[in-house]
Amino acid sequence: MNREVSLRQITFMFLFISVSTILRQVPTALAQEAGRSGYLSPLWSIFATIPLTAIIILLIRSFPGLNLYEIMVQLFGKFISKILVLAYLLWILLALTAKVSIYSMTMQFTLMPKTSSEFFMVILFIIVFYALLHGMKTIFRFSELTLGTVLILFAILFLCAFTRIRSDYLYPVSTIHLPETIVASRNVITVGGNIIIALFFADKFGIRITSQHIRKLWFGILTFTILSFVITFFTFGISGTSLTADLPFPFYITVKSISFFNIFERFEVLVTLICILSDFIAICIFTVLFLRCFEWLFHIQEDCYFLYAPLSMIVFYLTYYISSTQFEFRFLYQNLIVNLNLVFQYVIPLFMAFICLIRRKKIVKQN
Repeated sequence: MNREVSLRQITFMFLFISVSTILRQVPTALAQEAGRSGYLSPLWSIFATIPLTAIIILLIRSFPGLNLYEIMVQLFGKFISKILVLAYLLWILLALTAKVSIYSMTMQFTLMPKTSSEFFMVILFIIVFYALLHGMKTIFRFSELTLGTVLILFAILFLCAFTRIRSDYLYPVSTIHLPETIVASRNVITVGGNIIIALFFADKFGIRITSQHIRKLWFGILTFTILSFVITFFTFGISGTSLTADLPFPFYITVKSISFFNIFERFEVLVTLICILSDFIAICIFTVLFLRCFEWLFHIQEDCYFLYAPLSMIVFYLTYYISSTQFEFRFLYQNLIVNLNLVFQYVIPLFMAFICLIRRKKIVKQN
């Protein structure tokens, strides 16, 4: 059986769609909740992301060739599975709306502050629709080809910025503040939870999943942890936690002071471009996930691209209802989206894995 999507592509997609959140929301949230010690929070996140990856691997290996909904049907039956899929559909709709909203705000904050957000959203919807018409493979391949260049650019940025780090912005770290860094790590954990997209596309991997394929997921989690730590470390070390806590896009301000051997200084333009591309791909993927949930919910066999126009209208108006300013978005993200992500990315998969282990003997007999 030919694989429509590989675990390598899933890993690259997971990393690519996580970049924009790591650059924008994560440093700000960690600075607000954990202060100077907040750059340690990405290290604590591995105690949640590693078990989640193990759960995903368990479910993929226990139910080869089945996607998230089909696995739920095997574990809970159709009725409960329908309810869970409906809940996932609403969660994805909220995440999609928030991503469109912050995309428009980023464009206004960095490039065109006098341009209306409606303009950005209309252009975005047209480009997303055009990308989806070319198929899901195109989106995955774009992420696969682009991520390497993005990581190289970050490596260059970090090398150029190393001498600008101020140790007094990072030290001393008191053990009294360590519990705060653990609690604040939820902001990193919910971004790492994006790896759950592997379950949505698990029916595209083929029947046989080898250890070599599985290692791609572990590589993705390791890379994500390192990238989150390094970006937060440099943001805190150059801009300081006080400034970082008050900015909607702290890494953008951080790179303004970086130059490449005093020759090239406009790194913030490249960082903005990376963030926009990451948002664009994330919106494409969330749209695909929404359509897949809709297909599962109503047993639609053909592609649901006819839903794109009404979905665009719903998202367009929903952005104004849930967050029309940076302040409203920050409140929405830190108080609602982060907590919902914990439920849908961690609690439900954990419950699925628990049921899977209990019923493993029965499942083996059925197979």
